[in-house]
Amino acid sequence: MNKILNFILILFVINIYGQELNTEYLELKANLLEYQTELVIEYSTSCIGGEFINIEDAEDCVYERPFFIFWTKNGKYFKRKFSNCKIFQEIEMEQSELIEKVKMNLDEIKHAELLPVIHETKNSKGEIETTELTVDHFCESKFIIHTEKGKINKSIIDFYLQTELIDENMPNDNYLTNQASILKAIFELAKKETK
Repeated sequence: MNKILNFILILFVINIYGQELNTEYLELKANLLEYQTELVIEYSTSCIGGEFINIEDAEDCVYERPFFIFWTKNGKYFKRKFSNCKIFQEIEMEQSELIEKVKMNLDEIKHAELLPVIHETKNSKGEIETTELTVDHFCESKFIIHTEKGKINKSIIDFYLQTELIDENMPNDNYLTNQASILKAIFELAKKETK
């Protein structure tokens, strides 16, 4: 019983501390959007299923779930990391491939979509049968791109990008299309610039 109460207390503390940081995150975002920042990109990743937290990890704050804001203003590039564990300072970058790629491809990003893991075959009657592979554990990266013309929301599920084969005899028909997507390009750049 005592362990359960300790666990609940730890989750409560983490939640409250995370809310303070989220308030700081929301304030920065509001300020950036209010003062005509050229471009603001929110980026976060969360994993569903297969991810467990131990009480020991919560106490050490190993489980921080970082999220980021990238922006450009007056020709300069900036980023800031936020997490449930620590407060990070804003960083001015010499260059941002992510921001430049997004700026140059806004229309393409707006209409881009990753396709599910499927394989189509014809059965003996000549009808097309579709096999779709789904999983109950994956990581989803979210991008919210704020421009002068509005907001673009994009979700990138890593499973769609990583899965080349449904099984050893059945390829993912959408693998190459997903690999060539602008969404994969900005996802890879975000990972690179958040290391």
